This record gives sequence, structure tokens and C-alpha cells, in this order.
Amino acid sequence: MARLAGVSPITVSRALREPHKVSDKLRETILNVVEEIGYVPNFAARALASRHSGVVAVLGPILEMSGFFHAAKGIEERFQSSDVSTQFANIGLNAAEEAKQLSLFVAQNPAGIILESVAEFPVNRALIAEIDCPVVQMMDTSLEPLDMGVGIRHRSAAAAAVEHLLSKGYERIAMLGGGKDIRSRRRFEGYRDVLSKAGTYDPALIFDAEDGNPLEQGIIMLHRMRERRPDIDAVFCHDDELALGVYFGAQQLGLRVPEELGICGYNGLAFADMADPPLTSIYVPLYEIGYKAAEMIMHFMSEGVRPEAAVELPFGLIEGRSTRR
Repeated sequence: MARLAGVSPITVSRALREPHKVSDKLRETILNVVEEIGYVPNFAARALASRHSGVVAVLGPILEMSGFFHAAKGIEERFQSSDVSTQFANIGLNAAEEAKQLSLFVAQNPAGIILESVAEFPVNRALIAEIDCPVVQMMDTSLEPLDMGVGIRHRSAAAAAVEHLLSKGYERIAMLGGGKDIRSRRRFEGYRDVLSKAGTYDPALIFDAEDGNPLEQGIIMLHRMRERRPDIDAVFCHDDELALGVYFGAQQLGLRVPEELGICGYNGLAFADMADPPLTSIYVPLYEIGYKAAEMIMHFMSEGVRPEAAVELPFGLIEGRSTRR
């Protein structure tokens, strides 16, 4: 194929693996040859030559976290322009399942592993330390990655949400949602930090969500909250779906948003804009985190270079009318 394209084999490999490193014209020439001859990568030969299969394993709580879809899309789109393929595995929030899937993938000599949950399961850190391929954690960057990492600081992001609510004149701010994972714990810490400094932190204003549909849970939690503490005038929700459920619950109870109840979500998903009024939310660059994780694998494969520390991406506050008194 290199001869037909009039380039070296290295250039062909680079065009398929790292297309941004060759000119548009050259890449188009090579792709035309690929299409003409019906080229299909020989994964078995590649595994022997490069000691890996050309497959990147992506492990995470795929079915438990709705935001994972956006990170997965970023991963897929980065690898789409290369000859690297992906395999996804749902590990939930289960240390044994994480260890099982890691062992299965490692036996296949993967080109890399992108992992969501290792911070939750210290028992698996020794296993990952023995893996002979790059590992990227999509993580809270307050932690030190075992190999490479990318993410945001959820404590700071949650603090920004609560500071925003205070700046709008809300005084009794509840937190709805929660969980045992590191991101949930960091969000709680950010919430507690700001309200403790303001002298208004009250553990009684924290309401944990149960398993189930987050929209339904938001409605249920708002009804429960109003029965216990009708004086609450704002809520900070752990994700946008829960916040949207709270909004529906407010409609049922006849509460005016944002005058009587301010609502702030988390993740900045597109559907939050479709509420009326549009929801305020913390934008988490989920797509960019996934894309960067894949980029780090590709960079290591081509250059053999790892970042010295976890890559921290910026979050942002999207102010909708749900908190604009």
C-alpha cells in the first residue's frame, strides 16, 4: 500500500494512527488507496510486531452514570481517525468486576486501557501497576493517577455552584443526590466548604437519592424535602437529570422557580436548556475528558511520552433562569 501511495510505510502508519501529523492532501491520497485496495489492518500481525492488539479497553460504570455516554463519545471520535479500536466493559461500582475485566483485557495485550473507577477500589491498584500498557484514568484531579489521568476538580466545581446560589440571595441551600464514589464525595466537600464558611452549613439539608430513575427520584426527593424542611429556598443537585426531576416536582407543588426555589444541576448536559426556565448547571467537559484520554493513549503509542501529572480541564457555570431571581 505504501508503494501505491508513493510514500513510506511509516507515513502510511502515521496517517492511519495520527492523521493530524500529515497534510490533508497526503492523508486523502493514502485513504483513497486504502479504499481502492480494500485494506484491512492485520491485527494478529500487528500484535506480534508491536506486542499489542490495537484495541483500547474502556472500563467504567457505563450503565450507572448517564454522563459516561459523553466521555465515551469523545473516546470513540478520537480513535475514529486512527486504526485503533475500542472495547467497552461495564464494571459498575464493583471492585471484583473491575479486577475481572482488567484481567480479561490484559490477556489480550491491549494497546491501552481507559479506566473510570480505580480510585474507588484500592485493592486493584497493585493489579494495574503490573499492566504493561498505558493506563489513563478519567478522574478527579485531586488524586494522583497510577499512570496517566485527566479530569476536573469536583470539589471546586461544587463550591462554584453553591457560591453562585449564595450570590443570588438564597440562604437555605439543600444538596440532593450523593453517592459513595470519589466524585460524589468531592462535591459534598465543596458544598460543605462554602456553607461552613458562610455559617449556614446544616447536615439536615442533605438528602441522598435512592436507586432508580433520576427524574422520578428528583420529584420524590423534592416532595420529601418540602415535608421536612419547607424553609429550603434552593437546591444543588448532583446531576442534571435529578435537577430536572426537582423542577417537575416544583411544578406539581406550585412552587415558582426561581423566586421560591432556586435549582442548580451538575454536568451541563444539553437537555437542561430545554426546561422552562432553563436550568443553571455546572458544565463538566465530559466529551473533552474522553477525547483527551484517547489522545493520551495515542500520544504514548507514537511518542512513548507520559504527562508528569494528571491533566486538569476547566469546568464552568452555565447560568440559566432557574437561579436568576
